[in-house]
Amino acid sequence: MNLIKLFDTQAVLDEHIMQEHPELRGQNNLDWKLLALQVELGECANEWRGFKKWSKDQEPRVYKKETHYVDVPTDNPNWIERKDIGEVRNPLLEEYVDCLHFILSIGLEHAFNDIAEDLEIEPLKERDITQQFTALMRTDWEIYEEWKGGYYHEGLELFIGLGEMLGFTWEQVEDAYYAKNKVNHERQNAGY
Repeated sequence: MNLIKLFDTQAVLDEHIMQEHPELRGQNNLDWKLLALQVELGECANEWRGFKKWSKDQEPRVYKKETHYVDVPTDNPNWIERKDIGEVRNPLLEEYVDCLHFILSIGLEHAFNDIAEDLEIEPLKERDITQQFTALMRTDWEIYEEWKGGYYHEGLELFIGLGEMLGFTWEQVEDAYYAKNKVNHERQNAGY
C-alpha cells in the first residue's frame, strides 16, 4: 500500500474541487467531509448486504458486463474477471473506494499525510463485518493527535481491515481508487 501516493493523488482532487467551488476555501470543510464519509460507509454497508438479517438475499451484488448498463468507463477496474460468471462490476468495491476518497481527504485536513510514512499502519479487525462497520461509524475522525494520528489513525486501520474482511486485495483497492479518482476529476470538469 502506497499511502503517501494515495494522499498526494487525493490532494490534487481536493484542490480541483476547491478550484471549482471557491466558496469552500477558508472555511471548515471537515464537517461536510465527515458527514459524506458516514453516508458512503452506509452505502458500502448497503452494497455488502450482510447486515440485512430480514432478507434471504445477503450477498453483495455483482453485475455481468454484457447484461448490465455500464455507467463507468469500461477500463474501470471495478469490472473484474470472475471465473464462475465472467466479467462483472463490483458495486461494493466502488462504494469502498468512495469511502477511501473521503478518509484520505479527512486525513489531509489533519495533515496526517505528513506523518503517515513514519507510523505503523496495520489492519485492525473486529469480530465480524457488521461490527467492523459499526466501529467505523463510531470512529471519531475529528480527533487527531499530532505525530500520533489518534482516532484518525485507528479509523484508517479499521477501514483497511474492513477491506480485507470484504475480500479485497490492496491492489484491487488502489486500482479502483485511481479509476474513480479519474472519474471524479471528469465530473468536476463537467460541472458536477
